[in-house]
Amino acid sequence: MVAFGATAFEDVYRDAYHRMTRVAHMLTGHNDVAEEVVQDAFVGLYRRFDRVSDPHGYLYRSVVNGCRQRHRRRQVGERLRTLRVVTEVAPPEIDETWRALERLSPRRRAAVVLRYYADLSEADIAEALGCSKGTVKSLLHRALAQLKDVIDR
Repeated sequence: MVAFGATAFEDVYRDAYHRMTRVAHMLTGHNDVAEEVVQDAFVGLYRRFDRVSDPHGYLYRSVVNGCRQRHRRRQVGERLRTLRVVTEVAPPEIDETWRALERLSPRRRAAVVLRYYADLSEADIAEALGCSKGTVKSLLHRALAQLKDVIDR
């Protein structure tokens, strides 16, 4: 267990905020949504910080789940188009990458982003997505095959 303290939490925040925001942006395609999801994840972590043994793992899982919730809400409810505002959070290649990634299902997109962008292991991805390591391998295999088709066109 991590000893609760403002300094320890601040260290985790400083260390992980930008990385988590980039991951959320890659999953959602929107900077404002990414920042909201990450802030919600940190609020949740703060409330449980004294009981969480792996703050970074907790954050990855919270961010993935938050992005998944946002995607479901958007898919079910509103079909409004939102203006994508690119800020310094997103690297310049985000537009081309996002166009390819947005063709993937949210779960496949999450697996690809966590593996190749966040550089997580298959075991860590399985934990973040709440599935088995074999499922992660399958998601990655199918996502890469789908991306290959998109890139070849």
